[in-house]
Amino acid sequence: MNQGNEGGEIVRKTRWFFTAALAGLGMTLASIGGGCQSDTASYCESRCDCQGCSQRETEDCTDDVEDAERLAEHDGCAAEYSNYITCYVDEGTCDNGAFITSSCAAAADALRACSIRSSAFIKTACQEERAKRESCGLSGGGASPCAGGDECAAYCALSASCDDLSNPQPDTPYVNCVIACSSSGSSSGGGSSSGGGSTPGGGSSSGGGA
Repeated sequence: MNQGNEGGEIVRKTRWFFTAALAGLGMTLASIGGGCQSDTASYCESRCDCQGCSQRETEDCTDDVEDAERLAEHDGCAAEYSNYITCYVDEGTCDNGAFITSSCAAAADALRACSIRSSAFIKTACQEERAKRESCGLSGGGASPCAGGDECAAYCALSASCDDLSNPQPDTPYVNCVIACSSSGSSSGGGSSSGGGSTPGGGSSSGGGA
């Protein structure tokens, strides 16, 4: 009888041990899973940490990107979507309040080519330039199509400060950058500002409309 009781006690303790071990493993995995952040979530975090977003803007960004992810999966473009998001998060840089992802242009084009509707959340450099100018209280930017000299000058503007954009001065990094872009074609980087700033280099701007 004693041996039977002892045997039963050993079985119960063994079962309890394995049950506790499995429960602990489950909690550990759940903790790890909860602590990991998807690239989709990191996209908006990277953007908003740099540019500053209201709660509504953050929510809109999250909704847009999550919708894009679902559409990309539906259209068979999950790989292209993932490649772009990963590039944006890993290679983007914050410069003067603008999140610059010039190295991700090829990944963005690949997603657009695969699924136009899932790439709607991706802004061109010219659209980003317009948004930055508006945040500085200025007009300009937003050239469409955004290519050649317009795209080049947009990246110049994204790397510039609001003071540089509102009052461009000769022989400064921003103005020199825009002048260097002129060899690529028309430039919107020197669009007129609401503060009366002139176009860098003295040329007219194709994308300087309000």
